[in-house]
This record gives sequence, C-alpha cells and structure tokens, in this order.
Amino acid sequence: MRSKIVRTIFKKEIIDIIRDKKTLFMGIVLPLILYPLLMIIMTQIMTISMNSIENDDINIAFEKYPSKELITLIKNYDSDGAINIVKSKNYKKDLEKGNIDAYVDIKEKNKIENYKIYINSSKENSSTVNSKLEDIFNTYKEKKVKDKIEQLQLNVEETLEPVVYSTIDLAKTEEVAGLLLGQILPLILIMGVLLGAIYPAIDSMAGEKERGTLETLFTLPISNLELVMGKYMAVSLCAIVTAILNVVSILMTLIYILSTGNISGQLLSNNFNISALSGPLFITLICICLFAMVVSAVSMCVCSLAKSFKDAQNYITPVMFLVLIPSYASMIPNLNLDRTTSIIPVVNISLLIKSVLSNNANLSLIALVFISNFAFVILSVILLSKLFNSEEILFGNNRNFSFLEKRSNIKKGTMPSVSDGVILYALGLVLLIYVGSYIQLKLKMTGIVLTQVMIISLPLLFAYYIKSDFKKVFSLKLPKIKHLFGAACLWFGTYLLAMVITNIIMYYFPQNQEIVEGLNNVLFIKNNLLLNLLIVAAMPAICEEIFFRGFILTSFKNNKKSYRGAIIFSGILFGLMHMDFIRVVPTSILGIAFAYAVCKTNSIAVSMFMHFLNNGFAVVVTHISSKFSDNIKTTEVVGLSFNEIIVFLGLSFIFIFLAPLLLKKI
Repeated sequence: MRSKIVRTIFKKEIIDIIRDKKTLFMGIVLPLILYPLLMIIMTQIMTISMNSIENDDINIAFEKYPSKELITLIKNYDSDGAINIVKSKNYKKDLEKGNIDAYVDIKEKNKIENYKIYINSSKENSSTVNSKLEDIFNTYKEKKVKDKIEQLQLNVEETLEPVVYSTIDLAKTEEVAGLLLGQILPLILIMGVLLGAIYPAIDSMAGEKERGTLETLFTLPISNLELVMGKYMAVSLCAIVTAILNVVSILMTLIYILSTGNISGQLLSNNFNISALSGPLFITLICICLFAMVVSAVSMCVCSLAKSFKDAQNYITPVMFLVLIPSYASMIPNLNLDRTTSIIPVVNISLLIKSVLSNNANLSLIALVFISNFAFVILSVILLSKLFNSEEILFGNNRNFSFLEKRSNIKKGTMPSVSDGVILYALGLVLLIYVGSYIQLKLKMTGIVLTQVMIISLPLLFAYYIKSDFKKVFSLKLPKIKHLFGAACLWFGTYLLAMVITNIIMYYFPQNQEIVEGLNNVLFIKNNLLLNLLIVAAMPAICEEIFFRGFILTSFKNNKKSYRGAIIFSGILFGLMHMDFIRVVPTSILGIAFAYAVCKTNSIAVSMFMHFLNNGFAVVVTHISSKFSDNIKTTEVVGLSFNEIIVFLGLSFIFIFLAPLLLKKI
C-alpha cells in the first residue's frame, strides 16, 4: 500500500466533504449550536418551572376545621406562595379539576390525632404540595410532643434526641459532577459521532455511485486497499472532529451554566474545580475518537450496499438504532464496566466514559476497551476492503425486495436474494415477538405448534410468490447413510462445545438459571415422551430448518466459490431468533454447524436430522429427570468442573474434525 496514493485519495475526499454544505452543517454547525442551546434552554425552563411551582398558592380543604395551633402553623409557614384553607363538598372531583391541591381527613381516637392527606399525583405541583404539608405536620407533631414532655417536667432534648448522628459525604464536588455527566454525556457524544460519520460515509460511498465517479476511481492505477484507506481516513477524520467539537461544546456550555448559577450550578457547590475533570475528559476524548473510527468503518460498509444517497439513508437508519440503544447503558443503575461489558461494542464506550468521569476507572478495563475497539476497527476495515473487492456489491444490479414486485413480472425459477432473506427474517422475528410469544403464553404446547406452523409457512409462501424452484431453494435431496453418520458426529461435537459455553455463561450470569429452568417447565409436558418428541423435537427440526437452512441460507449464498459468510450469518440469525441471552451464543454455534452440514451435502434432511438429535436429546434427558424430581432440569444448566470442561472440549474438537471426512465436500 502506497502512502502517497492514500494521502491523495484522502485529500480528494476531504475536499468533497468540505464542499458539501449539508455535511458541514451536520458535523460542525449542529454540535456547536444545537447542544448548547438545548442544555441552556432546558436548564432555564426547569429553573423557571420549579420557581413557578414554588411560588404558586396552595389550596387545602379539611374535612372539619382543624385546631388553632395547626392553623397558626399553616399561616406562618415560610413559603413563597400562600397556603389557603378552602372548603370542598366533593374532594375527589375538586382534586381532579385542580380546584384544591390537597384534602385532609381528620380523625381522633384515644386522644390521638390522625390526619390523612389526599393528593392527586398526576398534577405537576403534587410533590411540592405534599412536601410542604409533610413539613407542616412534622412541625405540628414536634410541637405537640414537646408540650407533652414539658408537662411531665422532662428534658426535651435529652428525651427526644438521646442519640445524635450526622452523615459526612467525602465525595469531591468534581466526582459528583462527573457522575452526573457520566450518565448523560455518553448518549450525547455517541449521537454526535453518528451524525459526524454518517453523512460523510453516505457521500463517499453512495454519493460516488450516484454521481458516477466511483467507476472512474477504479480505472486509476491504484489498489482497492489504497482507495478504501483514503476514503476511510477522510470519514474517520470528520467523525473525530465532530467528537472533539462535541466535547468542547459541552464543556463550554457547562462552564457557562455554572457561571450563571442556574439549576445546574445550584446542584454543585462553589468549590467545584472544572480543571479536575481535565484528565477524565481527555480519556473520554480518546475513547470517543476510537469509537468514531469504528462507526466510520461500519457506516461505510452499510453505505457501500446502497445505490443512491436516498437508499443509503434508508440503510443507515437501523444502524443508528443499533448504536443509540446500547448507548443508554450509562443510565442503567448498577451496570458498570467489567470484563464482560468492556468487550461489548458501544456499551463499553458508554460505560467507560461514565467510569472515568466518576473517577471509578480501572486501567486494565480501560486497556481492554481500547483493545476491543481497536480490534473492531481492524475487522470493520477488513470487511470494508472485502466489499470493495466485490463488483457485484458496488456496481451490481441486485434487485430490491421481490415481494414488492408483481408476481406476473417475476421470472420462473427466481432464487431469493439477500434482501429477500433479510425481509423474511425481519417478518418472522416480528411475528414471533408479537404473535408467537402471546399464543405460547396463552395456549402453551398448542401455541408452540401454531408458532412452528407460522415459521414454516413464511418461507414456503415467499418461495411460491417469487416462483422459486423449491428443490433448489430448500435443498430437497435425500442424504446418504454416511452423511447421517457425519451429521451425528458434527452435532455431538458441536453440542459438547455449546454445553461448555453455556456453563461458562451461567458461571458469570447465574441469575439466568431460574429463567432457563422456568422456560423448560413451559416447553415440556410431563409423562408424555412421544408428544414432547413430536412437538419439541420433530416440528422445530422441520419447520425451523425450512426457514433458516432453506430460505435464509440460500438467500445469503451470493459468492458461489465460498459459503462461509452465508453459513456464519444464517447461524447467528438462528441464535438471535431464540431471544434468550443464555442460549444465543450456543444456539448460534449449533446453527452454524447445521448450515455447514447442508452446504457440504446439499441436503436439508441432514440439518433436520441434527436438529432432531439436539432437541430430542434434551427431551429424553428432561423426561428421565422428571421421573426423579418435580422440577424439570436439562443438562444445559448443569455445572461443569474445570477438568470436565477440558475433556468435553477435547471430545468436541475430535468429533468436529472427524465430521467433514464423512460429509461430502462443497
């Protein structure tokens, strides 16, 4: 790779980006103007609204006229707004309409006064009203107690407060400020990075296609890697500059808010030293810059699939949601940066910013976040370079979703495309969440049967609509006997590997044990082995395989020389469809093994056999264990020792490497 060529491409892309006013506005003007305005306006509105509520008059109605002492306390209460005693015939309607702010019911039994305060918490001033009334009644109660003690000629302070204690907060003001910023700042910064990376990525990829200049670049005597790196560096620079401007903008806004002494300034003492946050903010800046490089590469990968600027905007929308949702991790209580969260994309950046600003960062975890994000950058750039090597992706005339075309215009024998597979998976996922989960909850085993019928109906109807050859799409071919032996070996090895991974996950997340056991209780019928085998083993083996190893796997087979991408992606989607944190990774591994077997034998019957073995084994074990215990448990949640894990891994690799010898080569 020639650095001079990369610099030339980089300069060309930067010039194109600078000429684009929309990109400049979204990347520079927006973070410098929008965020400060939002923060200042919101703090001022909150200050005004809180002051307005404090200054408003309060109307209180009593069931009967209270004591003179209580009336005196109410009239003399130190409040910006007046507290008025009014009458009410129907306190419920008056509270609902806002005619009164509180209603006090008075009861007296054995010389004990009992007051019940009724408020309407749906009203904005309800918390203020309740706070003031509680303060008044506490003062009234203390006065009554003191008068009683004095009548008994006892020492008031010694009687009421025999023990005195106080709480001293050792947290520095800067740490408190860092904790507050650490919950809000990650979301704002990640949003800013997205805006800074998305528009340059769209312009450098889809914009080049739409203008017809990408073909010209490929005619130049440069390699694809040089072209990719030049474009990537330009997009990354825009995202990094946007991130820096976001940090500077927020910091300057914070200084302004503190200097004006509004609501945010009141939360912090005058001893606040903003220079103490310079170190955490510097680490935050490095984190967000590294994250910007990841987002830039991912955005360019997605935009490379689009044919026009409009298509790229549609494609990038799901990416924005996938990035923004994990960024809320900093706002989740008790979710901190650890060895697990430090390798989860987006979540690790959000929690790292939170930890460094609250002065709770660990150097080893910071290093782990840096290493993981650097690995994500490398993987994203590799994927981007692979996409640039595919002329079909960059310049191909791939059709859009087939279901949007009239069936009369579709040619007979049409094979499903990637877009068809994606839309089928999305439709199946939505139906499973909104329909399948409901009918399974209501109808139990009958609901499982209906869900499986729904799963198999989708690919069959879709394949019928696009006039596909069912034999090719669903790999309808009888396997040989040795294929079944190879499939059994592959399943057994993969099952052992999946069981080891499940136990490792359970070790770090033991709270999910009850979820898994509860799910097993729902999925099995006691003392009915044949029915369980039919519903839990046979039906999913047929229906889910037609869906995943039939339509989905076929739609992902773009490159006829290698099916690795289709095998991996279809397996991951299979794991995600189960929507159980404990089972996503193990099920994905099983899905990859099922897809591999189909690609090796060109027969979906092989994966159906493996799927039946997997579910059938769980059914048999559950049936046997239910004979000895009322609680249904499977081997998936049984703890393994270290020696057992080593043995299982060894056996797993032996069977996995033995399986291809019995399966037909691709």
